[in-house]
Amino acid sequence: MIAMPRRAAALTASAVALVAAAVIPLAGSAASATPHHAPPHRLLGVTTLTNFRVVLTATQASHTSGPSATVTAAGYRRTAHGWQLISVQRIGRPGGWSWFATEVCSLRTAQFRPQPSTATPADSITVKLLWGPAIGCLGPYTRTWRP
Repeated sequence: MIAMPRRAAALTASAVALVAAAVIPLAGSAASATPHHAPPHRLLGVTTLTNFRVVLTATQASHTSGPSATVTAAGYRRTAHGWQLISVQRIGRPGGWSWFATEVCSLRTAQFRPQPSTATPADSITVKLLWGPAIGCLGPYTRTWRP
């Protein structure tokens, strides 16, 4: 087992909790009345600015013949009550990533989108993902969340 610094372990646990909160229905909801078997997922990366956080997750695709995954970016905004989910955006095609090999090659976060003579507020990420050793990194994929 690889030793992980306490801060990194806490961040990872926090990110997993955020992802779980986004995909697991609340108690008492109609969806929780039936057994819920969420497909396996794994955390690919987390990036945080002062008031914005993105959690990248790979979710194993069940509708394909091979071990594939769908990658999503969940955007969160800091509120007085903690992190609130803004939206979840897909990166690439559904089931278009390798379940075993997909990793983050690069992940960049920005608060403003530059435009001629002015900067428009927009939280965004630009990510490149490793599909596999033979193919390498694909992207960049850019996703934006408006305040």
